[in-house]
Amino acid sequence: MIVRMSTTRQAQTVAQATGGQLLTTEEGKPTNRVRLDGDFESHRAAVEAVTVLFQLATDDGTPVPSGWVLRGATFEVEWPREPGQARKIRSHFGARRFARNWALATVKANLEAKAKDPGHVMVPWTLAALRKRWNQVKHEVAPWWAENSKEAYASGIADLVVALSNWKASKEGRRKGRRVGFPRFESKHRTRNRVRFTTGALRLEPDRRHITLPVIGSLRSKENTRRLERHVAKGNAWLLSMTLSERWGRLFVSISYAVRTRIVARTPPLGVGKRDRAGVDLGLRTYATVADSDGLVTEFPNPAPLRATLVERRRVARQMSRRIPGSRGHRAARAKLARLDRRAVHLRREHVHQCTRFLVDHYHEVHIEDLDLAAMRRSMGRRAFRRAVGDAALGAFRPVLAYKAEDGGTRVVVADRFFASSRVHHSCGGVLVGSTKLAKTLTCRACGRSVDRDRNAALNLRDWPGHASPGPVGASAPFVPGPPRGGTGGGSDDRGTGRRTRQRKTPVSEAAAGEARTKARAKRAEEPRKRCN
Repeated sequence: MIVRMSTTRQAQTVAQATGGQLLTTEEGKPTNRVRLDGDFESHRAAVEAVTVLFQLATDDGTPVPSGWVLRGATFEVEWPREPGQARKIRSHFGARRFARNWALATVKANLEAKAKDPGHVMVPWTLAALRKRWNQVKHEVAPWWAENSKEAYASGIADLVVALSNWKASKEGRRKGRRVGFPRFESKHRTRNRVRFTTGALRLEPDRRHITLPVIGSLRSKENTRRLERHVAKGNAWLLSMTLSERWGRLFVSISYAVRTRIVARTPPLGVGKRDRAGVDLGLRTYATVADSDGLVTEFPNPAPLRATLVERRRVARQMSRRIPGSRGHRAARAKLARLDRRAVHLRREHVHQCTRFLVDHYHEVHIEDLDLAAMRRSMGRRAFRRAVGDAALGAFRPVLAYKAEDGGTRVVVADRFFASSRVHHSCGGVLVGSTKLAKTLTCRACGRSVDRDRNAALNLRDWPGHASPGPVGASAPFVPGPPRGGTGGGSDDRGTGRRTRQRKTPVSEAAAGEARTKARAKRAEEPRKRCN
């Protein structure tokens, strides 16, 4: 059995405590992996005494469940009535922002010095290096640093390190999604107030009504913390971090923890209470249309919380614009607008949880589609349609279903992004057409029958890949995300698009194709010269 720790130092500690073999690289450098002899359960106490963030694998590399799973919980807490404690919270928010801006200024100064003097030694863009530099100069740049917890400054520097890493990965083409720009300085008027604690007095009090944070002290929770405190009291949970944040003028504490969990088989045998398979089609008219193997079709309506409160939001926004900023009326109008935002977020989140829980509890296998939401919003045209895509929050469905399915023993199958589930008739395989682009009812060109768009798509997804009909891009083939094999020569093109290349109808040799491209480039280069002459 091989156990993989988070760091090399932790692996060395585990090797000494268990008598295991610390694995090394070909150059003889130690790694973060340890080979243990015998049954792992006999060494579990020694490994968990170091950390619970470890991974298990057999000698051939097959992953094995470790018995721990990462979870998160969020509790809303009351603003403290004591002015001194509330001032500490504001001070920690500012300290995190100050440390992040200082680190960004240090990085920019190093880049400018490197551009002038190539021999200049830069501070590495790592958390350890920037924290070490902060500890050297904090007495000069922030004489008040002792008033706040050291975790506030570490949190700001860590946020900048992540931002720099995302920018670098996006620049090199190793990060999917929209291009990420270079980090900017944060302003207290625009940034979201937050601070993360990883060490110190992190406690859930036994009364299940208070949460204790370093330096800040105890904060009263508006809801019972029993769902987490009972695991901590029994020793079945390990608190990893607590993040104090402000949103809508309210305080929230987000807790990241590891909890012991029972191991559930990925594909359990069919039993009473669960059906075989279901296909799920996500949309805007109906949030989710579920078609199962028994022929039963279940529809989950789209709550559209933003659209339901749009008239009220406009009225409150006009009311707030007529108030003097900083006045009591302005604060009251802003609180009304924040209440509408908070209600929309909570309704949307609750609907996603209810829909995914239904699928995990009733089906052994769930087929979903791989949606390109950014392209969907661009293709809508009208602003109201694009706003409806964001209001539905279709992107939150797949991650929530994934982690619930892993615990419940449900298998999730993602169909190919280019599978035309809404354009292929499930009965005869003909092409479906509609009067408009977003028509609810479609007509089959082959048999002339009219079908419901969402129900037909759910049936096609249910029978994926057996019923998949190949489209112009070969949609019936399994989709493999990521760059193509062998790469594309470097740059941002290495990210790949997931499209299938089709063969030419007329074979063309590589030499002829290269000659044609060369002539085309030469022709384009001569055109500006002709216009200038």
